[in-house]
Amino acid sequence: MALDQVRLEGLLRDRLCAEVRIHRREDDVLMVESPFTFPDGDHFPIYLSETAGGGVKLSDRGHTLMHVSYELDVEQFYEGARAFLREQIVRESGIGEDEGIFSIETPPDQVAGALFRFGQAMTKIHDLAFLGRGRDASTFYEDLRGLVFTILDEDVVETEYIQPEVPDARHYPVDYRFEGKDGRSVFLYGIPDRDKARLTTLMLSHFLLHRVPFESVIVFADQQEIPRLDLARLTNVAGTAVASLEAEADLRRKIERLAA
Repeated sequence: MALDQVRLEGLLRDRLCAEVRIHRREDDVLMVESPFTFPDGDHFPIYLSETAGGGVKLSDRGHTLMHVSYELDVEQFYEGARAFLREQIVRESGIGEDEGIFSIETPPDQVAGALFRFGQAMTKIHDLAFLGRGRDASTFYEDLRGLVFTILDEDVVETEYIQPEVPDARHYPVDYRFEGKDGRSVFLYGIPDRDKARLTTLMLSHFLLHRVPFESVIVFADQQEIPRLDLARLTNVAGTAVASLEAEADLRRKIERLAA
């Protein structure tokens, strides 16, 4: 039995109190014109199909992750904090995911509620792409790691590096260490917030006090979010800085200038 386009459109309009239309595409697939939009203004494409039991299946046909890819490497969407949050959204919204395609099934008379839940879930999932850009420390570190290892090979970088022959060295781990052109180490730190700015100031001061030969790079989630006094103290002891992860070209240039 084919889906009743007119009836479904009426149910959606009545329940959502919004201008909703259903279009039948040239390939005979029904697509909902809904009020949900991506940040660039494009409407969420939500496709309707009939289930084996006579219900309705709503699907994004992979368009949500396609839009995510404009902001983020999709592989990062399935790692760490983003993976946990994505799975939580999927579970709590009652939607399914299959190879990057999100969907939800519902009886025809409940299609309006399903459309609303589905649109909300897709909005939340798409917004995960922006986590870590000055807002969430865990995803900031993941994004920084991804950038560092697109600039340098993993086999030339040490993470959580402990500088030998320094008092209490284990209390002063370096986020990333790689060899510099002049034979000195280059220490790179991610700075998502004020606390890490203060901690990094202490670490660099400790290395300077004990005459460790090194250069340093500090990368902020958002430099403007660091209080002025903390920023001044950090920049006094640090070598070079990158204001945010958005300045990827600057980070690349500065690392390549220093790296052996």
